[in-house]
Formats: sequence, structure tokens, C-alpha cells
Amino acid sequence: MSHFTTVATKINNIQCLLKALDKLKLKYTHAEQGVEVRGWRGQKSTAEVSINMGRYDIGVVKNEDGTYGLQADWWGIETTVGKTEQEVVDEINREYAYQTVVVACEEQGYRIEEQNVSEDGTIKLSVSKWG
Repeated sequence: MSHFTTVATKINNIQCLLKALDKLKLKYTHAEQGVEVRGWRGQKSTAEVSINMGRYDIGVVKNEDGTYGLQADWWGIETTVGKTEQEVVDEINREYAYQTVVVACEEQGYRIEEQNVSEDGTIKLSVSKWG
């Protein structure tokens, strides 16, 4: 039997997460008061963001410490999209980290000049600042 479990992540900034989801072309619904997350056999949960993965969703839930975790029926996600829990979480975390760096650079007046992605997924950014 499948059920919802939450994966601990280091997501602090919901706006950077939403930018990451947009970049990954993942459809989602966001509402601070809560949105429905679909699981196995009609089970439902509530989260601040619901990421549509087909028949199942991934919920972004706020933890007591203010960070966010990813909650889903991971078995359902894996059988629907063909990616393991770890693959999905790593993909979201990688893009979230990238968006967090981009936003931090922009807030400090830097402009991204170039980016390179190595075979292992490492991203190198070249930034500049005028004035």
C-alpha cells in the first residue's frame, strides 16, 4: 500500500522554487492557504504548492522551522513518470539551487554573462557587475 511521505530538503525561498518549477516546465498550483495533493487510491493531502506529475502530485509543505519539504506518494510518482524519488528530488533541488544563486546575483547587481554545465551536472556561472 502506498502513502504520503515527506522528503527533507533545504528549500527556504518559495519564489525561487516556483522559478525552478517553471524552468523545469512542471505544472503547479500555489496558494498559501493550501492546495490539494493527489495520492494513491484517491488519498489527498494539503500543501502550499501542488506539482502535477500526472495521476499523482508532489506537495511542497512548510515545516515548523520555515523551510519546505517535498511530500508525495513516491511509489505513484515513480510508476507514473518513470523516475525514482531521488531522481525527482535531485532534479528539483538542482534547479532550485541554480535559481537561488541567480536571484542572489541579481539582487547584488550582478549580471550572468555565461553558464556552462559539465557532464556531472555542475554548473559554472560567469557574472559581471558594472558601476
